[in-house]
Amino acid sequence: MVLEEIATLLEVSGDNRFKARAFRTAARALEKTGIEPAAHMASGSLRAVAGIGPATARVIEELIVTGESRYHLDLRERAPSGMRALLRVPGLGPSKIARLHDELKIADLDALEDAARCGRIAGVRGFGERTQQRILDGIPFARGLAGRRRYHQAEEAALRLAGYVDAQHGVERALVAGDLRRGLEIVDGVALVAVVNGAAGTVADRIRAASGLVWHGGDDHIVRGRFSDGLAVAVCLTARADFGAALLYMTGSAGHLARLEQVAAERGLELTARGLRDGDALLDASDEHGLYAALGLQFVPPELRETGAEVAIAREQSLPRLVELSDLRGCFHCHTTHSDGKASVAEMAEGALAQGWRYLGIADHSQNAGYAGGLSLAQITRQQREIDMWNLRRSAELMVFKGVEADILADGRLDYSDNAGVLESFDYVIGSVHSLFRMERAAMTKRITRAVRDPRLTMLGHARGRLLLIRDGYDVDLDAVIECAGAAGAAIEINADPHRLDMSWQHWPKARSLGVRTAINPDAHSVNGLRAVRYGVNIARKAWLTPADVINAWPVEDVVEYFAARKRSNGTAS
Repeated sequence: MVLEEIATLLEVSGDNRFKARAFRTAARALEKTGIEPAAHMASGSLRAVAGIGPATARVIEELIVTGESRYHLDLRERAPSGMRALLRVPGLGPSKIARLHDELKIADLDALEDAARCGRIAGVRGFGERTQQRILDGIPFARGLAGRRRYHQAEEAALRLAGYVDAQHGVERALVAGDLRRGLEIVDGVALVAVVNGAAGTVADRIRAASGLVWHGGDDHIVRGRFSDGLAVAVCLTARADFGAALLYMTGSAGHLARLEQVAAERGLELTARGLRDGDALLDASDEHGLYAALGLQFVPPELRETGAEVAIAREQSLPRLVELSDLRGCFHCHTTHSDGKASVAEMAEGALAQGWRYLGIADHSQNAGYAGGLSLAQITRQQREIDMWNLRRSAELMVFKGVEADILADGRLDYSDNAGVLESFDYVIGSVHSLFRMERAAMTKRITRAVRDPRLTMLGHARGRLLLIRDGYDVDLDAVIECAGAAGAAIEINADPHRLDMSWQHWPKARSLGVRTAINPDAHSVNGLRAVRYGVNIARKAWLTPADVINAWPVEDVVEYFAARKRSNGTAS
């Protein structure tokens, strides 16, 4: 996160663009390794990571040792205070921000909005009326992003802070709670619960000494603060006897807790963040499972604790066995060097074996996606031959399926539809929208539903096309798409790329009721990218999905039959 911000600050301030690119490259290189930076440093491998040079390595090492970077802090002090917020406006990149700052002295969202409303932005070279209106439309979106992070970024910060708290004298353990524990894709704050065995006030003082945060408010029970980007932090300090209640309340949600308190009252009990009382007697509150049992409820997994409606189902002991990461046996949305991936078919297959999987689907981009190296007809032949060779030798270890991510064209046809037999040559087809995002709602809905009705489409990819904290999804009647998928027997993926997490969990109850299946797909462009499935599992669990609902939790034989049945369906449910 710090490396990305350094790159952004360099770009916005108009400093050396090559230096900015170096820091952004280093950030991505670290993320792709899937290994904690501290572990790289301890093993001496940090400077050997491709994409990390001496200058970026020094900054990373300083961050690991001290928790902050002097270079980063200097850049923050030099940059106008509101400049980073401008980057949250859709379509407003570093070069455009620098130009607006140079010509109109725009340095924050308020100044940007004033200039747009007065029509001054349209007169700046490279902008115009349409860009000005788009900026104006995007400002409310940008304001709503302050103090928010995507799950994977917030998780990284939370685990680092938990490690710091856990290392303090007097702390037995520190666990992540809040939005992260509930698996929300966008996180408004980081919440921790720490069990202390001494004076909480002393521990609180040590926590407030952590660098990189601004601490404010709170008391000896809850220490509160914020990260530099405004992300809220709350650390609850509790005794071992109250740990279960503290973890329950710090996890939330408000709706879930309100319903639990109501159930407790119905049983003549009182539930609070300090424990469960029966009159003057304080019941055991050291364990969440025990608290739910004392209320006559089935334990509710954190991912389901949202509206409170889940409590009624827990009272009936009818909560489903949710899908887990260990249930997955493969995935289907992966790219190789045949399009815009970084690894070969064999390298991706070896990576899948390392995950303990039984199968892997390769779905490189189709020819319409020229920007992503989409496959020509000749390239399809070469790629499929490569997959055949792997299966000939090693299918008993890992079956590799032939797939494609076919662009859904403007009229709803699938790419390659005009070439007889091409789509039929694949084991499965993922259909995705990659262009013309601003179509009118009715036209976009017609476009996607036509594709879903095509029996050659096995599953719909990233159904809304959203990029979290970057752009909202395109305007489409998703209920109509879900109904169409249910009628046609098509699946809808959960794209597990942490920037997408699409289709979102809120839409899955309807989809599941209509029999729509999913596949938790990483949209991997590298071997390390396969690990992203864990973010998709969070969404599937929040969606109440079981292993039976998730195609890539099925045995390979069932997957083969599912793909074949979809081809036989002629667009009707099988």
